[in-house]
Amino acid sequence: MTQEITFWVLAVIAVLGALVAVRRRNLIHGVFALMIFFASLSGLFLLLLAEFIAAVQILVYIGAVGILLLFAIMLTERVTGDDARDITSRGSFWGWAAALAVLVVLLLPAIQGADLSQVAKPINPSVKALGQQMMEPYVVTLEVLALLLTAALIGAVAASQGGEKTKEDTDDA
Repeated sequence: MTQEITFWVLAVIAVLGALVAVRRRNLIHGVFALMIFFASLSGLFLLLLAEFIAAVQILVYIGAVGILLLFAIMLTERVTGDDARDITSRGSFWGWAAALAVLVVLLLPAIQGADLSQVAKPINPSVKALGQQMMEPYVVTLEVLALLLTAALIGAVAASQGGEKTKEDTDDA
C-alpha cells in the first residue's frame, strides 16, 4: 500500500514538474522544474528496484544535462520572461485537440494489442550486461552526440562573448 501511495505522489510530482518546465517563461525556473521532474523519475525507478538506472538518472540528467542547461542559460542575456500570459491563449484549443488526437492515435493500437494476461519473465539483471546491451549498438552515435554537445557549448560561449570589435567600437570606449 505504501508503494502505491509513493508511486502516485512521485507521478504527480513528475507531471507537475514537467508542466511547470514547459509553461514557465523564466528559463531558470523551467530548468529547476525539469530537475524536479528528473528527480521524481529516479524515485519511480527506485520503486521498480532499478537502482542503477535511478543513479544514472540522477548523475546524467540532473547532474550533467541540468547543469549544462543552467550554464547555457547563464550565458544568454535574457533569461526572464513575463509569466502573466493566459493559459487559454489564442489557438490553445486547437493545440490541445491536436495533442489529444495524436495521443489517441499513438496509444490506442498499443492498448488494444496489449496482452495483459501475460506475466513478465523473471530476469537476472547485471550492470555489466546492461552496459553492454546499451552501449554496443550505439557507441558511434554516442560519440557523435558528445561531439555535437561540445560544439554547441563552444558555440554558446562564442555567442555570449559577442562579435569582434571594430576600430570604431574601440575609439568610442
